[in-house]
Amino acid sequence: MNDGPRVSLLMAAYNNVAYIKAAIDSVKRQTYDNWELCVQDDGSTDGTYELACTLATGDQRIKVETNGRNLGYNATLIEVAKRATGELWGHFDSDDMLERYAIEEMVRAFAQRPDVALIYSDFAQIAQHGKVDDYTIESYSLSRDFNPQELYHHGWRHFGMYRAKAYREIQGYNPKLTNVPGCGDGDLFMQIVEQHPAYHLPKTLYYYRNHQTNISRSIQKCEVCPANPDCNYIRVWAKAANRDQRTLQPLPKDQ
Repeated sequence: MNDGPRVSLLMAAYNNVAYIKAAIDSVKRQTYDNWELCVQDDGSTDGTYELACTLATGDQRIKVETNGRNLGYNATLIEVAKRATGELWGHFDSDDMLERYAIEEMVRAFAQRPDVALIYSDFAQIAQHGKVDDYTIESYSLSRDFNPQELYHHGWRHFGMYRAKAYREIQGYNPKLTNVPGCGDGDLFMQIVEQHPAYHLPKTLYYYRNHQTNISRSIQKCEVCPANPDCNYIRVWAKAANRDQRTLQPLPKDQ
């Protein structure tokens, strides 16, 4: 299928040589053809950049660049977003994988909901070997349906895709979070849904790989994070939950 809008997949990569081939191969296998994969390497030292360049050979839809040095995860997302040219953008980590019909399902869902700016799916957790962990129900992460009145229940969920137009109407990936790994996607989610409707697509389209160096393992608690005052995620979350942004303590009901 290739008669729909172009989809840009944004991939920040750093020292994931063991997994990036599986990630890129899962894009090459998509049932939807009109995509581009923008890979931004963050100064890898293990051959990730070189392997990505090799995997891009012969497929002009795969575009690989490097920062030349390590800037950090969120700074790399800012850089790769500068290169995206599609109408729809999807965030895709270099150690994860997509279901083969993930993009097609997302494009169809957007076509059916012209008022929606962001769509997110369900995902399954996979082990280092690339298989769903134990094939138990705990391995499947089912997302909540979107409710704009309960933004304190929401945050970035894989597979997340959003309209490029909506991205350009907001701050974008937050440059003030460059030293806070793993928080840029949640910050972006809250910026978009603060202004636009979102939708939960109840299908497992994404495979999140668990391993010892997942960026999410280094995320700090919001109430002690030094980036708290500049974080859109916790700003919108606290407002929706009627809590103090810095301490996360409940505010009086009349505030």
